[in-house]
Amino acid sequence: MTRVDVRGLRKTFGDHVALDGIDLTIADGEQVAVLGPSGSGKSTLLRVIAGLEDQESGSVLFDDVAQEGVPPHRRDSAIVFQHFALYPHLTALENITLGLRHGLGLGKAEADARAHDIAERMRVQDLLGRKPKAMSGGQRQRIALARALARRSGIVLLDEPLSGLDAQLHAVLRLEIASLLRGVGATGINVTHDQLDAMAMADRIAVINHGRLEQVGTPDELYAAPATTFVAGFIGTPPMNLFPAAPDGATALGTVRADPVTALVLGVRPEHLALHADGAPWHLTGRVAMVEPTGQDRVVQIVLDDGTTAAFRTPITMTPALGSSVRVGAASHHVHVYRDGVRVGDMSDVAHGVLRADPAGVAA
Repeated sequence: MTRVDVRGLRKTFGDHVALDGIDLTIADGEQVAVLGPSGSGKSTLLRVIAGLEDQESGSVLFDDVAQEGVPPHRRDSAIVFQHFALYPHLTALENITLGLRHGLGLGKAEADARAHDIAERMRVQDLLGRKPKAMSGGQRQRIALARALARRSGIVLLDEPLSGLDAQLHAVLRLEIASLLRGVGATGINVTHDQLDAMAMADRIAVINHGRLEQVGTPDELYAAPATTFVAGFIGTPPMNLFPAAPDGATALGTVRADPVTALVLGVRPEHLALHADGAPWHLTGRVAMVEPTGQDRVVQIVLDDGTTAAFRTPITMTPALGSSVRVGAASHHVHVYRDGVRVGDMSDVAHGVLRADPAGVAA
């Protein structure tokens, strides 16, 4: 197992800043997902850690040893790419052992033994004699993962390893990869744009946007208390509803008294808005524009008076009709408060002096 320290990492491509002072520590054996949209810098971060890109400033350390100047094949890391990158003319066994023999300098017997061991753990021993063209996409990805794990590196780097797979196989491999990495004790860094993968596979998630870390925390921490409006709008399906305050403090949920009101946003997750919540201090009214079945409940999209939309979840038995007018409400502790894009608390903190508010929508 290996600890990874990323300190002040900066990387640019021309005028584009890909990494802007990234600081991140990943403990021995910890599984961390780097989550963000396309172009956020997450793959660049992984490539710098792997030694495939050089940073302009900052450091990458493995167990306190700086990696600057250490070539990729000399670093204690293995990487699994989004595209399987298997040699088409080699069998699965030969693909797994190639790097062991020519990269690590192992003899054929030892390399084959490692390949058979990891193939058995991954239940792909029957594929070792096949070439990639005789495998399905899921089988090829399993062989690519086996090739990485056979190196027995302290760090396994995953670059969108499940992208492009069908939904059922995606879900199966998500669990398999998470279990394997924990089973071998490797430190895992998984780059992904898929929040479900991040939440299912990682001990902690690092959310990155425009080359900067927005928040690092456990899946529960990110979901319950998003540190920024970006995280609030990125984590969750559907994401958190966000309501900017007008200059007089009015929002779709109610009126906020704050000094200053500028750059103030209230947020509430769809599952925390309830139909017919007449006693709820914060509420929305709107017309039902869409009802999305999800199996156990319904996601309802409503259009508010100002033309913006909001979403809430409701049981199947309480599904409103399309075009009907509805009123939904939320408790104060479910209403998050953001100033200048940064979370300052929730509306239950009003009593503690964070904000003064008029939740019913009537200015004091």
